[in-house]
Amino acid sequence: MEKGQHAICMNNKYRYLSKNFILFGISSFGPKIIAFLMVPLYTNYLSTTDYGIGDIVSTSANLALPIIILCVESAILRFCFDKEYEPDEVISSGVFVCLRGMVLCAVCVIVIRAVPFIKIDTSYLVAFYLMVLSNGLYNVLTNYARSIDKVQYMVEMSLITTIASCVLNVFLLVVLKSGLNGYLIASYLGTFLAVIWGSVRLRVHRHIKLNKVNKITVFELQKFGFPLIFNKIGWWINSSSDRYIVTWILGATYNGIYTVSYKIPTMLTACSDIFTQAWQLSAIKDFDPEDRDHFIADMYEAYNGFLVLCCSTLIILTIPLAYILYAKSFFLAWRYVPPLMISFVFGGLAGFLGSIFTAVKDTKIFSYSTMIGAVVNTILNFILVSYIGIMGAAVATLVSNIVIWLVRLQRSKRYIHIQVNFLRHVIMYILLVVQFIVCLGGFTIDLVLIQLIIIVVLIIANKKIIVNIMKKIEIMFENYLHR
Repeated sequence: MEKGQHAICMNNKYRYLSKNFILFGISSFGPKIIAFLMVPLYTNYLSTTDYGIGDIVSTSANLALPIIILCVESAILRFCFDKEYEPDEVISSGVFVCLRGMVLCAVCVIVIRAVPFIKIDTSYLVAFYLMVLSNGLYNVLTNYARSIDKVQYMVEMSLITTIASCVLNVFLLVVLKSGLNGYLIASYLGTFLAVIWGSVRLRVHRHIKLNKVNKITVFELQKFGFPLIFNKIGWWINSSSDRYIVTWILGATYNGIYTVSYKIPTMLTACSDIFTQAWQLSAIKDFDPEDRDHFIADMYEAYNGFLVLCCSTLIILTIPLAYILYAKSFFLAWRYVPPLMISFVFGGLAGFLGSIFTAVKDTKIFSYSTMIGAVVNTILNFILVSYIGIMGAAVATLVSNIVIWLVRLQRSKRYIHIQVNFLRHVIMYILLVVQFIVCLGGFTIDLVLIQLIIIVVLIIANKKIIVNIMKKIEIMFENYLHR
């Protein structure tokens, strides 16, 4: 009877994970692929300088957003799972925090524009604010949809954003030849359209009410979200501050090249984001400190093996993909892809462990780990970019992500012991670094052969995991088809 109950319990866990995995896959993978395919359009219709400036504007908006809304979207997701909180009260209080931040942001933008010695183009400030506003509302609505098990609404919003942004980019860049301004407009207008759609689908007028705003709930949401600000800033430093440093030391043109080098690793982050989002819901819902059914350990093993194999495959394909995707003036960007690929492996594993901390409401570890990584990243960026150029920024990002992963791995032992073979994992990571070094030599027959041997070794090392993944995928699709 106990075995039967265990089997049913595990089946329910995989069914819940599989349903969310498929939905998040539709939501995340589509936009990432479109962004990946839009690279030729951007590199052909924008100069390296314009592309670098556009990236700085959007990156700045992403940095400011968690500070402005106090990461309330993450708090909404977590607190709606608690039975002691009413969902309407949570979303109403969360929207209040969000809009209050937007008003303060608008005041700051107006003040900055009025200061005579701050020479920032007005169009950039307007684009910055509209990106913050649209992304803030979008994040609040999508996390609310996730928390009330309406993930399909989030999928719809994601698809609308993707399609609208794609159409707007083609129209504004190709037809109207509007250059950088068109690129910026497309960045936020598509998101606004998705916000309108999500508001209608979620019937927010029935759930978000002023009399539902509760001071205690507002305080608890802010208490949960505040440490996450430092987590977001830390991740921003790890993934984006290097672009500011590259721009400062080498110039906007080099930043444009470095920014393009992120586009191929986007393929790996697309897959990583899909699993992480689905896994976060499972970790909150099914967290077991003892991990008696090895559900968490099995997922970590499978996730690690998947990331390593995908990373290795994309590294060997880096140069062929660069020929297809990059314009001639951006082709040099391929050299910085391998270290970024490896860094995203550790970023994905750190995200997996982060879901455990979310489940136990320990958000302080997020800020602690990412700020340590941020300090390491900043120091290495200033040192390495000065001596080895753009490659220094890529290596700094890799090292900082490894540091974050190690800190979270050590701290996770306070809440759960993940029983996996870490020695085997370390050997695989070393092989990835070796492949990265070999890849820099070019796309010659002998060097490609060495990389193929490394891939074969990694496949053999993960043979058992691959078989288990295939079985789980089969179960996941069967569960989804027989809902």
